[in-house]
Amino acid sequence: MTLNEAGEPVAVRNCSKLEAPLYFRWEEQETRGCGDKKEVSLENVVKVEVSKGNAVEVAEFLANRTSDSSKETADVAIVASILENIVKAGSGDKEVTELVLETVSNVIMSVGPETPDSEPTQIEAGTSSAIVKSVETQISLTLQQEGKVSIRQDSIHVEAVSLEPNLTGNGLSFVSVKQSNVTYPGQGSPQEGTLAGTEVETLNSSVIPRDLDVLASARLPGNIINLLPSPNAQLKASFLIYAGDTLFQSASIREHRGEGNSTRKVAGSVVSLTVENVELVNLTEPVVIEFKEESSEGQCVSWDFELEDGVGDWTTDGCALAEVTNKTIVCNCFHATNFAILVDVKGQAPDDKDDTPAKRALDVISQVGAALSIIALAITLIIYLAIRKLRRGKSRQIFINFCFSLIMLYIVFVAGVDNAKGSGGGCVFVAALLHYLTLSTMMWMAVEARNMYVSTVKVFPEDAPRYMLKACLIAWGSPLIVLIITLAAASHHFANEHYCFLEPGLVLYLGLLAPIGLILLHNIITFILVMRSLLKVKEASRSQQISKRLQNAVAISTLMGLTWCFGFLAIEEATFTFQLIFCLANSLQGVVVFIMFCARREEVRDAFAPYMKRICCGRELHLPKRSYDVALVSSTASQSISSPSSSVVTKFDVSASDFQESVVVLKYKTYDQDI
Repeated sequence: MTLNEAGEPVAVRNCSKLEAPLYFRWEEQETRGCGDKKEVSLENVVKVEVSKGNAVEVAEFLANRTSDSSKETADVAIVASILENIVKAGSGDKEVTELVLETVSNVIMSVGPETPDSEPTQIEAGTSSAIVKSVETQISLTLQQEGKVSIRQDSIHVEAVSLEPNLTGNGLSFVSVKQSNVTYPGQGSPQEGTLAGTEVETLNSSVIPRDLDVLASARLPGNIINLLPSPNAQLKASFLIYAGDTLFQSASIREHRGEGNSTRKVAGSVVSLTVENVELVNLTEPVVIEFKEESSEGQCVSWDFELEDGVGDWTTDGCALAEVTNKTIVCNCFHATNFAILVDVKGQAPDDKDDTPAKRALDVISQVGAALSIIALAITLIIYLAIRKLRRGKSRQIFINFCFSLIMLYIVFVAGVDNAKGSGGGCVFVAALLHYLTLSTMMWMAVEARNMYVSTVKVFPEDAPRYMLKACLIAWGSPLIVLIITLAAASHHFANEHYCFLEPGLVLYLGLLAPIGLILLHNIITFILVMRSLLKVKEASRSQQISKRLQNAVAISTLMGLTWCFGFLAIEEATFTFQLIFCLANSLQGVVVFIMFCARREEVRDAFAPYMKRICCGRELHLPKRSYDVALVSSTASQSISSPSSSVVTKFDVSASDFQESVVVLKYKTYDQDI
């Protein structure tokens, strides 16, 4: 295609005026030079108004331009714009579609596959998504016009069919298989980065014969005919397979690049499935996607064009890993779009012999520990709520709120973290609940830390008005604000293939770990101040003093969640030891709370004694009693007392260190300091 120099006439022919009856006459034409010819550029063609009449010519130019290796690399963004113009022309001509796919294949081959060690591909995510949309629209135009499309290029294959409903009652399968007459020395699969040596077959069944060497497949369920607009309407379905993910530039993969000791990538090919005039969402029976993949672990993902402000990205919503057998990964998806498998490469190998048993052991420990904690916390809550004496005072009310938040966290974890995976919105809901309850539990620890500081460090603590109302607003409200912001910014990070929780990455660090880190810092400082105060207390018996301090230290450590310190050490390339410590400490926290604040509390046993008497048929139940008086000597007080028998009585709340608000009477005598 060439352009003549603009503004220069091709030829000139004069018109002479004559007498009647001729009036005028054309003279001989004078041909003139048209100027130097120049090559048409992509910048010229992008300005051309494409119609059905010139669509073939423009598409042919684009295919030739992108295939000419002697030319400078084509601007992919301009190519994408020209493709959009061609598609907007609305031509369903098969030749146009073939040329469009040839152009796309040329672009993919020129960009080349991206490897974990290579530089990011020089193609913008928005541009690549636009190309994918243009391809799908052009295939749809040709399928509507021709009724069948079958095109093969080096990096993209298309198979589209129109079938009567009675032929699809058993389902419909598209299968990309290796051609039996093509061999590759030293390898049993097509050349990497291309689809050479493969073809797409269509089967009127959802069962694929075992003798086929399948590269990838997509199976529609038999009840798909129920979704057709009318009983007599034809089922028009199209299947595309891309050799790689060049046209699927993922922000989540780029963010994961270089994090820790692993890199995420799309394993092998990407497949696309579309059914004309049918919205394939929230299906009752799944679309089954199958990939041939060496890795034993992977995430089933689909491309959502709405993510990343309309650019698109991979998401696990609506897809779940169904089966991994014989180097084949099977995914169940309840919608239709572009599908792929994400795997992690480098770092800890997923099929490492020592790694798999360790992960299974941690899973068992987490589940068993969480179940025990649920039972222990349930008993603790029942006791504290049933006995009126034990639910009085703000410290016990803080403790009850803390236990309620913690038991809800364990219940959601046990019931939903695994069971809801692959359910789309359900998995996101479970992940959001876990996020919220984790932060709320930590916030109640922070509230108790503050209460502990005021009650223990300050001799005369102030009694703030509506303290519990303010505490509830802070402890239950602030995590909700963090959750809403995180969901609004990155809701697609709230689920992954293996469990329903925040995916590892920047969102996890900023949305969960950073708030926990700040709370821990606050609690650790408070812990140190409280321990300093406890060390200054002088009791009559050194053994009792050491025992009480030790119990308080263990109780405070459990209460403030210092086990999360091991959680920070258990991120990414942590050793199994740190992961095990964190797993044990966090999953059994409810059991420790029950032991420290229920089973070993004299006041709890004393309050529970009357109920135990009734259970024991009226028999007397004698429980050992201990004094709660704390010896404290005040030189100032002793100097101010004139009579040996006089005393100064001071009352204050020391409940925060042991979750009680017992009023302790301290007597200071001038002649006796051992009370």
